[in-house]
Amino acid sequence: MPDKNFKFQISNFKLTKGFTLVELLVVLGLLSVTVGSTLLFLTSTLKGSNSAAITAEVKQNGQSVLDSLERQIRGAANAARVNPVDPSQIVLTKQDGTSLYIGCWSSVAGSSNGWIGTSTTGSVGSFMSLTNKDDLVSGISVDNCSFNVTAASGGGSSPPVVSVEFTMSQGISAPSRSDFVANAKFQTTISLRQADN
Repeated sequence: MPDKNFKFQISNFKLTKGFTLVELLVVLGLLSVTVGSTLLFLTSTLKGSNSAAITAEVKQNGQSVLDSLERQIRGAANAARVNPVDPSQIVLTKQDGTSLYIGCWSSVAGSSNGWIGTSTTGSVGSFMSLTNKDDLVSGISVDNCSFNVTAASGGGSSPPVVSVEFTMSQGISAPSRSDFVANAKFQTTISLRQADN
């Protein structure tokens, strides 16, 4: 025999309205678009800040090297290329008569960064690096380096002029992602001071 209370219980049962599958899919789609665009924005901001930081570091290192070269060249009494056809090395004659050699070496694929160095003797092993040549990842590399010396003109009344040009970039083993690539070109012309006579 059927229970009379059972019929009463069924009639009091109300259906509660929930989300349909279509509504749930629309909400999930909107959330994924929002999260995706937020991540894209954050990633591009991070790449931009990485690029700016690395470019600033390369420029700062290059300016430091250029300032050091300028101080040494400006204080010299005379300048000349070590080899007239090779623009990678010059020799400065200081005011006290001693010599200072400045040279640059290009990077060697996979083994060393390009660098600029100075020496008092000019022998290959005696050059001291002005750049961080040994750290292939976080160091810097110098390429396309040249020195051009314009001799004194007017019978020695004006001093020689040295033109310096080089390109600086991160170390040769630095990460190669596009947001880590940075290089900067540096060039200047430096007039030597006249020696006091």
